[in-house]
This record gives sequence, structure tokens and C-alpha cells, in this order.
Amino acid sequence: MNISKKLLSIMSASTFILACGGGGGGDSSGGSGSSATPAPAQTASTELIDTQDIVAQSDFSFCIGDKITLSMNYQGTADGALHLYTKAAFTTEDGVEIADPTSRITTIYPTQTNQVELEVNGNWSKLYAQWVPMSASEPEQNWVISLNQSNKNYHLDF
Repeated sequence: MNISKKLLSIMSASTFILACGGGGGGDSSGGSGSSATPAPAQTASTELIDTQDIVAQSDFSFCIGDKITLSMNYQGTADGALHLYTKAAFTTEDGVEIADPTSRITTIYPTQTNQVELEVNGNWSKLYAQWVPMSASEPEQNWVISLNQSNKNYHLDF
């Protein structure tokens, strides 16, 4: 019983010491540092504008999207899915850019439609397309579609 009281006393004392602190960093003078808040940096004097004073141009829009048309000429016979992505995950040794699966924006079924209209972010410079056939007789294919056509029309033959 005497040993358990000693053990309990030692554990309580060490817990108390840890909980009450000590330390706190300190500076080279041995103190615990200054408690004063540093003064904010001086900036050039500028006139603050209230949000009520902001006026947008009449043609301003928050919309940064562009509508594009993607047409497909699928010449295969098997059903499959054409996935579209906004980012590349990596490039293979032979230069094929593989899409990042977390950036998928849509899936198209070329056996059901040969043209779609999409709204894409105006900041995207490329789309990455991946054809995944439902048959082992056709290979998977990957394309990079550069979004640089002034007429906003794009086409894939496969």
C-alpha cells in the first residue's frame, strides 16, 4: 500500500508541474518575452472605399464560362464512354497525357449522341478526353483538346 501511495504522489506531482507550465520560450535576457503587441506596419495612406461606392461596368459578369460544342465521329461498334477531364495526372513515356480522374466534368456516350454542348471554365486551356470501350476488342484511347478555337467547335474522330 505504501508503494502505491508513493507512486500516486509522484504521478500527481509530475502532472501538476507539467500543467502549471514553466517554459514559455523566453528571450536572451532570461525573461519570458515581451507581452506587448507589435505595432502594425505603416502602409501608404490610401482612401478606403465602401462597397456601396463600387460601380461595375454595364457589361460586367461574374460568369467566366464559355459554351463549346464537341462533336464526335465514332466509327467503332462497341458501346463505351467518353470521359472529359480538366487536368492531367501524368504523361506516359511515349508522350500521352493521362487525365486526372478527380477532375472529371462529364461522361458522353457516343453511340447515343454525336454532339454535345458544354460550358467550360474560361480559365481552362485544355480538356482531356478518355475513351473507355465496353469491349476488349477496342483499345482505350486518350486525347488532349486544346481550347483555342475561336468558333468554340471541337471534333474527335475515333
